[in-house]
Amino acid sequence: MSLKKYIKPSFLRRIYGILDLLPDEIVLKLQYRVALGRRLNIKNPERFTEKIQWYKMNYRIPLMTQCADKYRMRDYVLQKGFSEYLPTLYQVCDKFEEIEFMSLPESFAIKCNNGSGTNIFIEDKSNMDISFIKNTINSWSKVNTLSIGREWAYKDIPQKIVIEELLDSNDNEDGSLNDYKILCFNKKAKLAWVDTTRHVDHRRNFYDLEWNQLQVVSDCPTTENTISKPYGFEKMIEIAECFAADFPFVRVDFYSVNGKVYIGEITFYPWSGCVQFTPDKFDYELGKSFNLPPITN
Repeated sequence: MSLKKYIKPSFLRRIYGILDLLPDEIVLKLQYRVALGRRLNIKNPERFTEKIQWYKMNYRIPLMTQCADKYRMRDYVLQKGFSEYLPTLYQVCDKFEEIEFMSLPESFAIKCNNGSGTNIFIEDKSNMDISFIKNTINSWSKVNTLSIGREWAYKDIPQKIVIEELLDSNDNEDGSLNDYKILCFNKKAKLAWVDTTRHVDHRRNFYDLEWNQLQVVSDCPTTENTISKPYGFEKMIEIAECFAADFPFVRVDFYSVNGKVYIGEITFYPWSGCVQFTPDKFDYELGKSFNLPPITN
């Protein structure tokens, strides 16, 4: 349940301001207790969700910040030799007033480089609501990912407005794309999950690397619709494992559109480490795959 539905943004900002004064360990223990109703074992973590909290606190390298930045991540992908799998970049701006709408194509996507769920999708430029776009973009500056979940990788990312190619597919009736996410532990891909119908009735299915569905539920129900293995799934795994060579744990997101694979984003803290799996033992199973690295800070 999101508190934002019931609490005024100004009050939430005051709460975040207070949280800023508290040490990471206290905030993460509080967040974990509130979200999952159990104590966080940070000294000897066994669950995946516990190890993500440990990861936030104890493993911090500059490359994580670059890859968490949806704009600077593109340079990392280029260096790895996979730039052809990135959507076309149109513009990068510091504020709404810098956007050159006249030079943009009829459809495009506007994204915030350091947020989650901070996207605007324009399918027809002639019908876009400029006031809505401006207000939405201005609201992104009020989102403090670091305070909310102490997600260290986002700490030093200057906020940018990224405008890129709008990927178009007929994956779902609501117009959303299937979002394929590959989880990698210790340099190897372990499993995938797929998000579908995100705009109207968000569903999520988990699969092994042979595309057998796993009987696991997270914070979204599963879909009963058959989801075929996407075109380019093997390429997704190849790319994800190439990136995973640089991190103890990473999730790499992809789209498969009209016979082509696209890289979406790279992230290190799924669900901010606060998700209840059913069955609960799945949390421990993923935790066994996550060998914690030496502390870096």
